Amino acid sequence: MPRIGLISVLVVMACINVVLDFLRHASISDIHINVVTSALIAGIATSIPAGIALLISYKTRFKLGGINIYRLASDSVLGLSLLAWFYLLFIRERPEYYEGASHMYVATWPILLGVIAIVLYVSCLLVQGTYWAIKHNKSKQQGPSAGTR
Repeated sequence: MPRIGLISVLVVMACINVVLDFLRHASISDIHINVVTSALIAGIATSIPAGIALLISYKTRFKLGGINIYRLASDSVLGLSLLAWFYLLFIRERPEYYEGASHMYVATWPILLGVIAIVLYVSCLLVQGTYWAIKHNKSKQQGPSAGTR
């Protein structure tokens, strides 16, 4: 449940970033439906990689050394997402003229985090496949020799 809360925080942070970039040249009374729509799209797009990674980690029960590697990959994507948007909101300067900054981040970060999530998922699949292959090989080698004794 805390992970879902953190994904919600991620959505809010992405939405606030878009609104703050819009308010650089306007006031709150100038916010219109396009800004709200852009903010919602930014929030949803930003949460998709972390949300899908979390869903996959909930559906997969594979553990290696007592650690669910899919959950670890999911937490990595979520943590990186939170760090990136924390940086964009609180550390990055917002100069007066910074045209298209939020559009660039809204388009770039979800795609980058999606690629990172896919790479981590494929890595988890490779680790799981390798583990099962080694385990299957060991049981095959031990099986016939144990029966002949």
